[in-house]
Amino acid sequence: LEKNHGVLPSQKISVDSNHPITVEEAIRTTIDLCSPMKKKRLFMLSQFAADPEEALALRLLSSNEKGNDLFQRYVEDQNRTVIDILKEFPSCQQLITLEGLLGCLPAIPPRYYSVCSSPLADRQAENGSYHLKVAFSVVDFLTPSVAEDLNSGKRVGGLATRYLECICSPFLNNPSGSFKVPTVQIFPKPTHEFRLPTNMSTPLILIGPGTGIAPFIGFLSHRQAQISSLESFEAAETASEGTWRGGYELDPEELHISKGDSTGLNLALDYVRKQKTGEIDLYFGCRYSDHDYLYEDELEAFKSTGILSNLYTAFSREHGKEKMYVQNIMQDKPECKQRLTEMILNKDASVYVCGDGNAMGKDVQEAIVNVLADKLESKQSALAYLDQMKTSGRFVLDIWS
Repeated sequence: LEKNHGVLPSQKISVDSNHPITVEEAIRTTIDLCSPMKKKRLFMLSQFAADPEEALALRLLSSNEKGNDLFQRYVEDQNRTVIDILKEFPSCQQLITLEGLLGCLPAIPPRYYSVCSSPLADRQAENGSYHLKVAFSVVDFLTPSVAEDLNSGKRVGGLATRYLECICSPFLNNPSGSFKVPTVQIFPKPTHEFRLPTNMSTPLILIGPGTGIAPFIGFLSHRQAQISSLESFEAAETASEGTWRGGYELDPEELHISKGDSTGLNLALDYVRKQKTGEIDLYFGCRYSDHDYLYEDELEAFKSTGILSNLYTAFSREHGKEKMYVQNIMQDKPECKQRLTEMILNKDASVYVCGDGNAMGKDVQEAIVNVLADKLESKQSALAYLDQMKTSGRFVLDIWS
């Protein structure tokens, strides 16, 4: 832009009627330069191609009939971005203006990450602030190598996850070192459905392969903090019921608190004491047990302290073993089938599913339907029961593509 149109990086512009920012800020922080090009945007770029052959090639790539296979192999499989296209179709650079470039490209979409911390367990006593924790998998892969494509086989990293990895790496490499704490722009997206039941006695079935485990670490930490609070209440009451050591007796009439008031003061304690903690079964899956088993130590600790009743794991790339996913163990492992049936049908357990929705979400639902069908006499009855669970808030999904 600077070479062909004299646009300086420090020049101020207004994007989406917001306050003016520099051209460099606009390109760095507002438009998506890293995602594969879409057909519509390839066609828009073709309008700026000074070379007729390049314009024709871009129109072919953007066509819905003849260009489908070529678009798949050349653009999507190779993750070609607008930067790649402008380099490989250089005549576009001569005519495209800043306005044209901004018009051709979408805004950077927000990235959503599940919070894996608890407001009870992760509050800092010294200042009342909170530690907010998230889990993410760093996107890092190679595109396929194609003999006739000199630019194939390139390394691709995720825009957000690679950035987060970069700012985390100093802490990971030297946790005891002194670093400038980075600032990350975030925004909350509260959920009204994907949260723990208010009744602690409700049994829970948590299904979270991969980074889908994140919110359940928050759930389990919260439940642990709730139990600790209950134990603190009981310990405090036990201490308060000791022998009076003031050296004199108090007449009951001297206490200006009625029996009703006294009972009222203990309502919270009475309520908490009556709360029985329900069982919690958790299903986790990943590729390798020794590589991407997220929160392994934490999960084992929850299991050993009784927060988790059962921890079921599935690994899909273990050497010399059959591929196994969470949906497989749910319906193929007798212990899991029995637990699922007992907790869902007999104990009114709530089921939470978090993770990749491309296949896992559907497969898990299918597995649960198959398990329930054995007891409900038909698959149709099991489907109806699952729909009823969703309606009543007993089956909650948090999935992404």
